[in-house]
Amino acid sequence: MTRGVYKAVAALVATTVLAACTGGGSDAADDGGDGSSGAAGDEAQSEDEPARPEPEAFEGDAFYEVPDPLPEGTHGDLIRYEVIDEGATDGLTLYRVMYLSESLPGDPIAVTGTVSVPEDAAPEGGRDLVSIAHGTTGIADECAPSKAEDGGDFLGDLVTDTGYVIASTDYEGLGTPGRHPYLVGESEGRGVLDIARAAGQLPDAELSDRIAIAGYSQGGHGALFAGELAAEWTPELELVGTFAGAPPSELGAIMAVAGSLPVAGFLYMIVAGFEAAYPDEADPSLLLTPAGLEALEAVDEGCTSEVMTAVADEPADKLLKPDLGSVEPWATLADENDPGRVKSDSPILILHSAEDDVVPATLSEAAFNRMCELDQDVERRVYEDGGGHGDAAPQAFIDGFAWIADRFAGEPTTPNCP
Repeated sequence: MTRGVYKAVAALVATTVLAACTGGGSDAADDGGDGSSGAAGDEAQSEDEPARPEPEAFEGDAFYEVPDPLPEGTHGDLIRYEVIDEGATDGLTLYRVMYLSESLPGDPIAVTGTVSVPEDAAPEGGRDLVSIAHGTTGIADECAPSKAEDGGDFLGDLVTDTGYVIASTDYEGLGTPGRHPYLVGESEGRGVLDIARAAGQLPDAELSDRIAIAGYSQGGHGALFAGELAAEWTPELELVGTFAGAPPSELGAIMAVAGSLPVAGFLYMIVAGFEAAYPDEADPSLLLTPAGLEALEAVDEGCTSEVMTAVADEPADKLLKPDLGSVEPWATLADENDPGRVKSDSPILILHSAEDDVVPATLSEAAFNRMCELDQDVERRVYEDGGGHGDAAPQAFIDGFAWIADRFAGEPTTPNCP
């Protein structure tokens, strides 16, 4: 791994993780004639699906204004794109994209994100793609990573070194209408997979049909759910493996002890996110006092650090009702959003620091044990001296991408279930 890659990964962590701590394909060069290129663009369309919208090369200042009505199509269809950075980062073109996805109830929605495409000629068979699930940034629209001046791109060196296309979703509700369903696994997973489809419709993307998935912190959670959904949601894509760093799990246990956590503000994002995903079931008043309900509004007014600050000085018993972990239907919804309850068809790598001070390593251990009971091909590595949540992230990304390279190369896996 080059020094440039390490620096790029460290920058990624600083933006998407540190914020949380503080508060074989078809002929890919063949254009399908519909604005798509490569297997991921062409095979996503079937005879039973609506006609794909013609992607718009967007110009103007209102990229995030969602078309009303949305164009007809299917999840993963590219709606619009704009170039953020062409050639300035070591032969890389970075696009901001908007694409169709689907909410949990099955309604079409627009989701945004970024895609970086190497400018070198694609290899025979097309470029492989890594879809990134980002760490906690917040719930408000302003917290969408793609809204950063550089589009939230921090992996330019990695793309240049490997030739991967890198797709990074903002997730549902970040930058687009509605609250972001924070730590709702199916919502995260759909966003991660659909941007992989959309990337194949960009000019000169020239994708193969092979993808890998990677994420850390909230992104580890989203990555695992994307891996679970992939075979059904995007069957035309060959998922070679999923890397998940410090993935949150056992959400019911997190809720039960939220009042004593040093970063209790995460609970408010979970409550708001679940309410957005399950409006007929997830009633926040079952968990929060009137003062807590008032404090919940902070999730729409700032990003992670602002949410943490908004509740940091209030005693837990003023904001939270007792026995949160056993309140229904919240307890059941929490269990349903724990990863590792469905076997994935492709291998998984979990990386975690024993010294993680935000997402304790015991949480991924529980998910790992469930996966082992399902006979999942899974490897879990624990950094005994890895440092805290943010400190461990750079090495986790380096090791995770090395593991992904082995999966694309067809190397054997080394599962370590007991």
